[in-house]
Formats: sequence, C-alpha cells, structure tokens
Amino acid sequence: MRKRTDTGGEFPRKTFCVCVFGFDEREEGGRIWAIRTGLVENDVTVKRCQTLINGFFAKYRELFRKWRDIEGRVDAIYVIFMGYYLMPLAWWLARCRGIPVVLDALVSQYDTEVVDRKRISRFSPRAWFLWAVDFISCFIADAVVVDTYENKKFFIEKFLVNDRKIIVVPVGCRSDLFKPLPRSGSPEGGFVVEFHGGFSPLQGVEYIIDAAEILQKGNENVRFEIVGGGQLYAAIREKARELGLSNVEFFDRKPIEELPRSIARGDVCLGIFGTTPKALRVIPNKVYECLSCGKPVITERSPAALETLRDREEVLMTEPGNGPDLAKKIMELKRDAALRKRLGERAREVSVTEFSPRAVAKPLADWFASHT
Repeated sequence: MRKRTDTGGEFPRKTFCVCVFGFDEREEGGRIWAIRTGLVENDVTVKRCQTLINGFFAKYRELFRKWRDIEGRVDAIYVIFMGYYLMPLAWWLARCRGIPVVLDALVSQYDTEVVDRKRISRFSPRAWFLWAVDFISCFIADAVVVDTYENKKFFIEKFLVNDRKIIVVPVGCRSDLFKPLPRSGSPEGGFVVEFHGGFSPLQGVEYIIDAAEILQKGNENVRFEIVGGGQLYAAIREKARELGLSNVEFFDRKPIEELPRSIARGDVCLGIFGTTPKALRVIPNKVYECLSCGKPVITERSPAALETLRDREEVLMTEPGNGPDLAKKIMELKRDAALRKRLGERAREVSVTEFSPRAVAKPLADWFASHT
C-alpha cells in the first residue's frame, strides 16, 4: 500500500516566511526548485539567502552579509541540500532570532562517499569526519528533510535522529521544464530506450549494458541512448566497447533545460537498477522527470519505489541488478503499445496530482505552519 507523503492533518494557515539558505543552484536543480515553488503554492512567503562564491569562509561571509540584508520578518530557515557544512552558521542565525532551522539532508554524504560509491574507506579519518558532520548537522536541526520513508529509517538508525524530527518530502522535479513533448529524432522503425543521469553505483548502468547485449544478440531493433557522466563512466563505455555493442550511443552531460528533449526521443525511459543499500532507499530525480514528461518508465523494484509507485500502474518494475529481466521488460513494452500508452498517461497524471511542487512541498509547509 502506498504511503502518503504528508505529516498528518491540515493546519490553520497563517502568513509566515521561510528563508531558503545555502548554495545557489547553478542550473536551478529540480529538488530545490520544486520545494521553493511548492512552498509558495502552499501560501508560504519565500526569501532567499544563497551564494555561488567558492571557499568555505567566503561562503560564510557572504551568507552572513545577505542574511543581514534581508528585510522584514523571517519565521524559519530552510537549509537546502547540500548544506551540511553551512548548518553551524544557519543554526546560530536562527537561534539569534529564536526561529527554527530545517536541514534538507536528502541523502547522507557519509553513506554516499563511503558505502555507495566506496571512494573512501570506512576506516579512514575522512569517513569518520563525514559521519560526524552528518550527525552534528542533523542533531542541531529542529527538523530534518529526507526523500523517502526508507531513508527516514536509515537516518534514525545511522545517525540517531528522532523520528519526530524527520519530514519525508519526495525529490520532485522542474515541472516547468519537464512536460510531454512530441517524440522526435529516433531512427526509422527503431525503438529507443532513454537513460540520463550519473554513473554512480546506485544507477546500475552496467545492467543497462547487459540488457543491451542481450537484445543485440537477439537481433532486436532496440537502440539505447545514454546521457550523462560520472564515477563509472569510463568503465561503462569500455564495457560497451569490449562487447561490441552497436545499439548503444553515449552522450555527454546536458544542461537541465535540454533533458526534456532527450526524454522525448525515447519510447521508454529508464530509472535506476543498482543493488547498493542506497539504491534501494531512493527514488532519483530522473524517475520524477520522466513521469512528468508522460513517458513509460522502467525502474527497479525497491522498498523506496514501492512507497509511492505501483508496478504496472505508474511504472514497470524490474529486479535490481538483473540485466536479463530488464531486457525482458523492455521487450514487453516494445511489443505492447497499449501498455506503453497506459503507463505514459498514468505517469503524467500521477506527476501532476501527487508529485507537483505543491504536493511535494506540502509536508514541509505543514511543518512550518505548526512550528512557527
């Protein structure tokens, strides 16, 4: 049964103001845009105190200056993701005014670097430092925002966060950009499978390559378009080269404004397929983006995905880390136009009703309404 992403009942609305605090989004990243837009749509006044300056102390100086320049009342500070290192300043500013500070943790940097990407040994002092930063940031926050109930459990267990402090807010996306567009640019008679995102372990791009190999050996007219870059990019490209895959084309990272056109090229869009613990706890932004574009989406069956999505209703699910199963699901959608159409229509519908900025930000707006 799907879980509601709200905090309970409705609270009487009053006029209140939230300061969005932290790094500036160079490309208006989807999550922060969705939350900021959604807060406004939930009758919250939003003021911004953000910086693009490089350097730890330079950031602190500019944020402090911008905070002093904010006019009028501020009832709460919302520290956006990745604001762990800015929490001491935000906490001090909030305490000076007697207002709450909320941290959008989204995901743990310790878990990302040490457990998921394995770029740092868990026995390294740097790993201990990352854990301490995550722990202290969550401890001094009046509330902590995560994206799924599975991540909520993780923060409770790993960082001892009080469950009453945690607000579940889905990732969401730039709904102003990600809209249904006419399908374009695909090869004549070909069936296009689109993927965009990073090449971290949780993405499971290697299993997409496994599926591509199976379909090429079966002489299926299926073409994979893979957009992005990251940690495993070189290894994945080398694997595709060694397998002699002619049905896979790689594209460099694209600005967020160009991604809707990449999605529009696909008959089917892909989510994630990794087997890491983090992969099973998250629903990445690419899934919300493809749903918003009204595309049929294949993504892995995970506890996080099953919180809000239903197999064969909003998405088609495959087993984590299973290239053959992914190939099977791709061929099922290729052969069943009616299922593709139904999934695409339902994807757009659920995106508008349950994952709109207003719906995504409502649990946070409710928290502010009850605590300010």
